[in-house]
Amino acid sequence: MPFDYDAPIYYPPYENRSILIPASYGCPHNQCAFCSMYKDTPYREVSLLDIKQSIREVSEYRPCSERVFLLGGQSFCLKADKLKEILRYIRERLPLCEAVSMYASIRSVADKTDADLAELKALGLGKLYIGVESGCDEILEEMHKGHTGEEAARQLKRLNQAGIPFHSIIMYGIGGRGRGIQNALATANVLNQVESVAIVPMCLTIMPSTELERRVHSGEFEEANFAELLLELRTLLENLDLNTPTPFATDHATNRFLVAGTLPQDKEKMVSQLDQMLKRFGMELH
Repeated sequence: MPFDYDAPIYYPPYENRSILIPASYGCPHNQCAFCSMYKDTPYREVSLLDIKQSIREVSEYRPCSERVFLLGGQSFCLKADKLKEILRYIRERLPLCEAVSMYASIRSVADKTDADLAELKALGLGKLYIGVESGCDEILEEMHKGHTGEEAARQLKRLNQAGIPFHSIIMYGIGGRGRGIQNALATANVLNQVESVAIVPMCLTIMPSTELERRVHSGEFEEANFAELLLELRTLLENLDLNTPTPFATDHATNRFLVAGTLPQDKEKMVSQLDQMLKRFGMELH
């Protein structure tokens, strides 16, 4: 790497065999009340010159690389023309590369035209990992996500139309005590309108030095208890009505229990697993 990339490095577990190319530092939004990942990392882009140098170095020692992941909190927020140039250069220097993936946001998708999305797809754009978090506008506003449920559905549909696959990252427990059902129903409504490559559930975790931690300490926000989390996830699964096979697994480190399968065929099995767990809390749903 021709420069010192001193930002925290995060990437999805699905990309553990991908070549990591720094494209940006931090997160351009960096306002989510629950997130501490980039609080101490001011957002800035890596220059195109440095990105190309990284790609050249990779092409010298890993010329047969098949996957690349662009590092940064939301590297899809780069301007479309810059992303296109990066993808063209990867294609030139790594001809066997099948896909270039990165984190994205609903707003970064909205910044691209339909023509941009189509061209990015044609140039080798692979999966996007998108923090949808919730479909509930009230909760999204409280968490400063910067989009609404309706906007999320609209932009994800545009990705579907462009043929760009994406993982929908959602968060249960994000509404706090007493709002799990509300969050589950609203989130299911958004996810039912689109085709995700996978749905990635994460459990809300109160991170140090975040606005949400301050709200917990002040009593403004009360965390959902374990039984509520189970019931919220069960409600979400019960209300998901998907037409294409979609993996769903609570295997992220934030989760406190494992439920895994492919929707819609494993829906009944996963709901039954959650029912068994709920029984231990004296909650009978049938």
